[in-house]
Amino acid sequence: MDYVTDTHSIVWYFTEDIHLSKKALDIFEGTIKEGTIIVPAVVLAEIMFISKKGKINLTFKETLNKIKEYENFEIAPLDIDILVIADKIEANMEMHDRLIIATALYFDAILITKDEQIKKAGIVSSVW
Repeated sequence: MDYVTDTHSIVWYFTEDIHLSKKALDIFEGTIKEGTIIVPAVVLAEIMFISKKGKINLTFKETLNKIKEYENFEIAPLDIDILVIADKIEANMEMHDRLIIATALYFDAILITKDEQIKKAGIVSSVW
């Protein structure tokens, strides 16, 4: 099974933060044997932005290095296919959330997210 991660989920996984749910942790760990964690390019952009603002203790470079360490992680580019899907999302939400959802839809993957607005929108299957 393939999963798309949102920003909080991957940051909390890589920093071993207690805010990451047990189920999300099990999914991250489980894909080491089978499956893929897809990281949308917009998630990396958000990590770059919030790390420079000092909001997280994980840098963009550290994130890239950790992704390279694992065979089960794949970076999804922000391309026209993702943008076309995002454009069709009618829910009132921030652009980065639309792009993350669009990536999950494109890859037919389950989204790992704690975000209640995304879950309530019901556009994509999610776990937390």
